[in-house]
Amino acid sequence: MDGKVSILIAEDNEQVGTTLLEHLTNKQYDATLALDGEQALNQMINKKFDVVILDLKMPKISGYGILKYIKSSVPATKVIVLTAYSDFKNIEECKRLGADHVIGNPYDMEILFWTIELVTAK
Repeated sequence: MDGKVSILIAEDNEQVGTTLLEHLTNKQYDATLALDGEQALNQMINKKFDVVILDLKMPKISGYGILKYIKSSVPATKVIVLTAYSDFKNIEECKRLGADHVIGNPYDMEILFWTIELVTAK
C-alpha cells in the first residue's frame, strides 16, 4: 500500500487499546482508537481505514456487527480480529463473515505487526 497504513483499533479495554495505539504509532502506522462499537462505526463513517483491529466483545455494537458493516460497506478494508474468544466456533464465524485473520489473546506484538504487513501486502 502506498503511504502510511491507517489502522482503526476497536477495543473496549482502554488499557489494551492504548497499548496497541502506542505500539502501532511507534511503528509509524496512522492509528486511531475506538473504545466501543458505536465509536468504531462513527470513525469508519468519517475516515477510510486500511485495516481494522477488531475485538469481538464490545458494548453498543459487537465486533460481529462491525465486521458485517465493514464487509458490506467498505469491503477493501482488511480486518484482523484480536480476541480472547478464539475458539474454533468464533474463528469459523469470523472467517465466514470475512475476517482476514484472527489472533487469540494474549497476543504477541511481533505477530500482530507481521499480520498487518501480511494483510496489507495483498
